[in-house]
Amino acid sequence: MNLQEIAKKFRVSDNFLNSKEDGLVIVATSLQDIIRELNSGKIDENRKQSIIEKLERLIDFSKEVKNSSF
Repeated sequence: MNLQEIAKKFRVSDNFLNSKEDGLVIVATSLQDIIRELNSGKIDENRKQSIIEKLERLIDFSKEVKNSSF
C-alpha cells in the first residue's frame, strides 16, 4: 500500500501523512491521547475494551506505514 491508501484506510487526512516520519508523529499523538484517556479516571470494562481496540488499530497503522511504498 502507499501512504494515500493507508490514510484512507485509517481515516487520516492525507495532508497529515506525506511520509513515514509523519506516521510516527500520528502514532505519538495517538499515544498521548490514549495516555490522557487512561489518566482521566476510572476505567470500566467497556472503556478498557475501547482502549485495547485503539491500541490494536495503532499497531496495524504503524506496521502498514512501516511497510508502505511511495
